[in-house]
Amino acid sequence: MIDENIKKRIKYTEEKIKALRDRLSKTLKGSDFAVVTSGSFARGEASGQSDLDFFIICDDDNVKKELQHIFSKIQNCIQLLKLKAPADDGAFAETESIKSMVTNIGGQKDQNNKITRRILFLLEGQWLFGPKQFESYRRKIVHRYIKQGISDHQLSKFFLNDLIRYYRTMCVDFEYKTAEDGKPWGTRNLKLMFSRKLLYFSGIIVAAESAQRSYETKINRTLELLSLTPIARIQEVCGSRADIALQMYGRFLKALSDPEVRKLTDAVTNNRDTHTQEFKALKNEGHHFTWALAKLLKDTYDTGHPIHNALIL
Repeated sequence: MIDENIKKRIKYTEEKIKALRDRLSKTLKGSDFAVVTSGSFARGEASGQSDLDFFIICDDDNVKKELQHIFSKIQNCIQLLKLKAPADDGAFAETESIKSMVTNIGGQKDQNNKITRRILFLLEGQWLFGPKQFESYRRKIVHRYIKQGISDHQLSKFFLNDLIRYYRTMCVDFEYKTAEDGKPWGTRNLKLMFSRKLLYFSGIIVAAESAQRSYETKINRTLELLSLTPIARIQEVCGSRADIALQMYGRFLKALSDPEVRKLTDAVTNNRDTHTQEFKALKNEGHHFTWALAKLLKDTYDTGHPIHNALIL
């Protein structure tokens, strides 16, 4: 049974995404690119406090050069709907060719922004413009991760290892962004404990579901699960076993959608003297949320399932 706080966020998100899709369909033209959103709007968890993060994926680098002029059009559509545009820096409001996304994975040019766009596109991406291109690009990346010749019993370990790399990179980057780049410590700390962790867990179960399947069914099951939001994905795989963890997550979403609570968490630093009772309560719930997800993984997959060893060795 879905938490009421999550239902509210889903309803708000769906209304805004539909309105933005309608507006962009009348504003943009082209069949060689897709506009993709990630973050809380893509996950169905947005509120009035949420930024609408987006980036563009195109067929090749030649198209990429021709698309720079459409950013202002997208930004205008976002502003007309009274939504918050993404920050000027970071991994968003950029253009990436699909060729670039499927090459050099793990190489020297596979920097943080590129890993972020690739993994978020898979785990939480939703199209704002160009649904056919969006599906085609996602399928190409999945085929890059799951290659012909993989044994039926095997997990899609290439995908899992890149997911782990992304998650650990994000955890390490938290220290840089809050200590040296001036980002709010408190809110980011809570997001790391809840939304980032839920996203990571939803990717783990995608990898787990690829075990004991033929090559084609690995591909199809992966695409099927990636088409769902992280919450819907967890419900699809874990069923009612996920209720406790998702109730905790719903309380987190409710708290951070409250402007007053968000103001308080933004003001919290790593100095414990700034930790309010509200922040401490959410932080404590975050630890319980971690335990609930760990238990959920064990309850969903028995001890003999290869996902458990793959996460350690």
